[in-house]
Amino acid sequence: MIDLQQLKTFCTVVEKKSFTKAQEIVHRTQSTISSQISALERFYNTPLFDRSAREIKVTENGKILYEYAKKIIELVEKSRNAINSSKQTLQGELLIGASTIPGTYILPEILSVFKKKYSEVNISMQITNSKDIINKIIEHTLEIGVVGEKLNDNRLEYINIAKDRIVLVVPQNHKWAKISSIKLKDIQKESFLSREEGSGTKATLESILKTKGITKLNTSINLGSTEAIKEGVKAGLGPAFISEWAIKDKSLKTITVENLDIVRHFYIVFLKNSVKNNILETFIKFIKKDYSLS
Repeated sequence: MIDLQQLKTFCTVVEKKSFTKAQEIVHRTQSTISSQISALERFYNTPLFDRSAREIKVTENGKILYEYAKKIIELVEKSRNAINSSKQTLQGELLIGASTIPGTYILPEILSVFKKKYSEVNISMQITNSKDIINKIIEHTLEIGVVGEKLNDNRLEYINIAKDRIVLVVPQNHKWAKISSIKLKDIQKESFLSREEGSGTKATLESILKTKGITKLNTSINLGSTEAIKEGVKAGLGPAFISEWAIKDKSLKTITVENLDIVRHFYIVFLKNSVKNNILETFIKFIKKDYSLS
């Protein structure tokens, strides 16, 4: 017989394309993960991964099992939440995807308050860029996310929860730190640190700059997180545009750019008309009622 944990482990290995990376998610040793996969292969009497390749590759039968396994896990979780919803205490799992800024600077406080109110709910949060979060929701690997960018897709529903401003920062010893503001044309003469493709901050910045006639910023280095950007600025690698939510460090100086005000919003995102379990419904109501920061 097979069990739910084996299916969860299998799906994690498929999604991470690595037994080692799966260890960090499922909190099992590599030998335990290998044993669980082997048990599934014996049960289905077929290889699920091609181990001859340099990187882990899912076999065709493995792809079939993955689709069914995700549905089985989802149904089990929904059945658990449905039963728990009839009880007075809210119990179950809440998995949230979040882009970097809300995941790092906004959601921790919100989740802390939610956890105190609903102590029986186990909360997990995945942090990646907005594009990845939205794609995971479309692919049904996430049910809810908090992102800083809207994708024009009529399958998605967005709820505005917070406001943000993207600002220019430099280290205290930068030439711009001695003046209160710069002109828009000045930024075209400098090389900037930038977030990776898929970042909501990057997409918003580029969109606004295009309306000002600047099609592309000179970029010296692309970095994968706001914290890395901040450390790069402090190290003198270049100025950067980052979220105002992330500025708490006095070693960074905020510079005003004339005629440039970059405002955006953060949104809860989920699939329209999707069947939401009681925990998701409760969380959405909670964040709309008590934590609307827009």
